[in-house]
Amino acid sequence: MSLLNSVVVVTGAASGIGAETVRLFLEAGSQVVGVDVATPPVPRELTERYPGRVIGVVGDVGQESTAQHFVAAALNAFSRIDILINNAGVACVKRLHEHTEAEWDRVMNTNVKSLFWAARSVVPVMQRQGGGSIVNIGSISSICGMPFQGAYGPSKGALIQLTRQMAIDYAGDGIRVNAVCPGTVDTPLLRSAAEESGDVDGFLKSLADGHPIGRIASAEEIARFVRFVASPEAGFVTGAVLMIDGGYSAQ
Repeated sequence: MSLLNSVVVVTGAASGIGAETVRLFLEAGSQVVGVDVATPPVPRELTERYPGRVIGVVGDVGQESTAQHFVAAALNAFSRIDILINNAGVACVKRLHEHTEAEWDRVMNTNVKSLFWAARSVVPVMQRQGGGSIVNIGSISSICGMPFQGAYGPSKGALIQLTRQMAIDYAGDGIRVNAVCPGTVDTPLLRSAAEESGDVDGFLKSLADGHPIGRIASAEEIARFVRFVASPEAGFVTGAVLMIDGGYSAQ
């Protein structure tokens, strides 16, 4: 993957797609800064398995100070930033008129404004280096209308246009920017929702049936695709909206 000794920042690194992305970059020989509001921000098994090659930063990506902190941490530890994976995200399962202002702001700050804060701190570093790669993690909700995603759907739609805008603005600086949009993914968060439904098997089957491929994705297979898109192997890909959704958006 030509990722040996590259420096990668991954937000939302504590679990799910983010944690798998951290693991796969480490396996490829990268050095990683994992960011999350949770403690620890990177699974302990990874920090123990790869001492000195992965560091964690605790912070809310919806705040500019977190971007400043993780950039400083990356530069202090590894002297550069080659790849940024904007993976952190939150949802609020409600229709638009049912949202409180605080819920709307939380979703938009975490899912959209975080990309702005990250760009302000990371892009100048990549410009000085002569290039870099940014992958923004969207969703099938980026392009498909779905029930009860009043703030989440618009936030992931905004991520798509931010991706395109950044790709055009920074192509001349050697910075590639792409969006990866997964379908339903088997994560701890999804498993918790299944438990809360009272019918785990029925809940998961209904989600699987919504995808023409007949199943949901594993976090690892999404992370593998993210790693490819971020890597030099995808060097001619920028401004792309890449669906990895088992055919969901083709329906």
